[in-house]
Amino acid sequence: MTPPASGSTPPSRISKFTLSLPKIELHAHLNGSIRRSTLSHLAALRNVDPSTTRILSHIPSTLSEAFDVFRIIHSCVVTLADVERIAYEIGEDMEEDGVVYAEIRSTPRDMGEGDLEGYVKAVLRGFDRYRLEKGKVILRLLLSIDRAKHTASDSYEIVSLAAKFRSQGVIGIDLSGDPTKGDFGTYLPALTHARSLGLKITLHAGEVLNPTEFSSMLDFHPDRFGHCCFVDPPNLARLTESSIPIELCLTSNLLSNSIPTGKLTDHHFGIHHNAKSEGSTICCISTDDSGVFGSPLSNEYRLVMDSFGLGEREVFELARRTLDATFLESQSGKNADEATGKDSEDRKRIQDKFDEFERDWRWN
Repeated sequence: MTPPASGSTPPSRISKFTLSLPKIELHAHLNGSIRRSTLSHLAALRNVDPSTTRILSHIPSTLSEAFDVFRIIHSCVVTLADVERIAYEIGEDMEEDGVVYAEIRSTPRDMGEGDLEGYVKAVLRGFDRYRLEKGKVILRLLLSIDRAKHTASDSYEIVSLAAKFRSQGVIGIDLSGDPTKGDFGTYLPALTHARSLGLKITLHAGEVLNPTEFSSMLDFHPDRFGHCCFVDPPNLARLTESSIPIELCLTSNLLSNSIPTGKLTDHHFGIHHNAKSEGSTICCISTDDSGVFGSPLSNEYRLVMDSFGLGEREVFELARRTLDATFLESQSGKNADEATGKDSEDRKRIQDKFDEFERDWRWN
């Protein structure tokens, strides 16, 4: 029996469904996922001007307001203890929202308490503390190369860090930052090196229209793309043919004016989603910056249901397919290294969560 479209499903049931649904988060920035109460506490601790922090009393409704929040975050998160706290609380918040696995990304930075390695260790300490105390959400870390700030040499350093901490929870590399700054070609050698080391790679792409760069990124064939809001027709055809998974962040794209019509019903999720096709693009519903935009992953799935009329079974399959887009390795057995063996165990844990939900949920 085909499930009804979400339009015939009561809002209360949709909210219950998307909260209960096992979810996988593949595009979330560490600082942007900060808990609002933590940000307010740190702002007071750092003596940030109260007139500046009034923006924290409500969720941003414009890109300008969102940037104001980001500025406060950067002025408040200044110690490794802050970083560790945010990492720990991300686990707590995602657990409350029904997330079962998350790849959190962050750009390593020197916070005056050591080198970049100290930053990575602080994030991993937060993840480990959450795992030991609670542990329902499996957390991994992506190290981000910032195209607006990093040199080619910097990017190699970040790749080396990712390789060094692979067995401790770092799972890949992300290229992010202001899309109008830097050049993809600058970082291509380091990204190619990362691939040779067995690291998976995701690229922020198509945040602005740049056909030449997007074509080069397609030539590189990353393991995932992030956003892909502005893609010219020839590259869109290539993207569709490639079946490279795409991390899609509806609320973030709406508030950053990345949907030309300003309507969620016109979000490019509609172009890429086709759950009935075996080889179709995997659409990875994600939050980007849940602490800034005030939209947890359960709400992003609710927006998908509301905007595109998807039923419960379709959304379940959408969420379950995301497992195939994670950077978790699937190999197990005597030939698997420590990281790969742990990945395989965690994949099974996640799959079991989906199987359990499918069995127990009272489907319409």
